[in-house]
Amino acid sequence: MAYMKNNSIIHPLFVIFFSIMIIGCTQLSPAEQKIYDNLNKKVNLEMFQSFPVHHRDTIVNLKEDLLKKYSFISIVYLKDGCAPCYPAFIEWHKAVDSFSVKDYTVLFVIEGNSYSSYENLILNVEKIKKLETKFYTVIDPNFYFLDGNKDIPYNIIERSLLINDASRIKLIGKPFSSESMKELFFSIVKN
Repeated sequence: MAYMKNNSIIHPLFVIFFSIMIIGCTQLSPAEQKIYDNLNKKVNLEMFQSFPVHHRDTIVNLKEDLLKKYSFISIVYLKDGCAPCYPAFIEWHKAVDSFSVKDYTVLFVIEGNSYSSYENLILNVEKIKKLETKFYTVIDPNFYFLDGNKDIPYNIIERSLLINDASRIKLIGKPFSSESMKELFFSIVKN
């Protein structure tokens, strides 16, 4: 009888303790919550409809040559003149070059002073490494991208955004930053 009494007390305490542990382990950190809150938000690219979008040695139309052609686009926001941005530009080219996804590309949005910033960017990148630019680049001299997407925090934008063909955010961060991010990226773009 004493054994059953002790067992009946321990059992409810164990259930309460276990429940608290489960609830505590499933709560998101503030940074994770911020990422979760921004998933599926619409990214506004309308400000670039009349801007020249550079692709290799040509100028293309954002809507016709990019948005209609690809189901998924990573938007990488960089600042011209920022030394760490040149290696980031190179890193994206090298890493994404190994991805074999037909319906996917990268759009670099470069915060720059003028449209000559594209040539300056390429010159500075080539000082580090000779590179065939395979992806799309638009220069944003007046912060139109940030102004047009004020509901998305800057620290989310600067991490890079994977959008779908409806311009909805599907992944935040570099798809090649870790093996789990790469798996998540491929699960999104393959479905």
